[in-house]
Amino acid sequence: MNSTLRITVLLLLLLLELSACGYHLVGTTSFLPEDIETLYVENFKNQTKWVDMDQRLMEQMTLEWVRRGRLRLVDTADQADVVLSGVIQRLAVIPVSYDEQGRANEYQMSLQAGVQLKDVRGDEPEVLWEDKAFSRRTSYGVDPRAVDYFDRQNLAMDVLSKEFSSALVTAVLEGF
Repeated sequence: MNSTLRITVLLLLLLLELSACGYHLVGTTSFLPEDIETLYVENFKNQTKWVDMDQRLMEQMTLEWVRRGRLRLVDTADQADVVLSGVIQRLAVIPVSYDEQGRANEYQMSLQAGVQLKDVRGDEPEVLWEDKAFSRRTSYGVDPRAVDYFDRQNLAMDVLSKEFSSALVTAVLEGF
């Protein structure tokens, strides 16, 4: 067998092996039991100085759960099969790039929260998924002389809330 044919056969075998190993597209499966149908999302507790981050996060998280459609959102924990709760532990903004005069022109914003999904159908709630330090970050540029300096920060908070929520819902549904 010549080397080209041998390499081709090995590549085909590798592709067959990978196709059978359980890989799947993100968002196409769920590790949650099939009988779980309803979800209540608690307002995350905010332990940061950023007073409205919890509201931004709640809005984006609600939109993401509705978009995914796997669970029906309910208005109270009493109506839910599972409850998602969390604590925003840290929201930090640090400069990562500077101009020639030493002024920051790019910042990185990072968000970290402890998050838990509990099955509340039984006598004792059962933790189905937990991440004590779930985090995401985003970068944004600013002109230090611009009047919209703080507007860019608010926009970054919105982007970060959306990215955080999307990643969180995926992690919960996929069990990662």
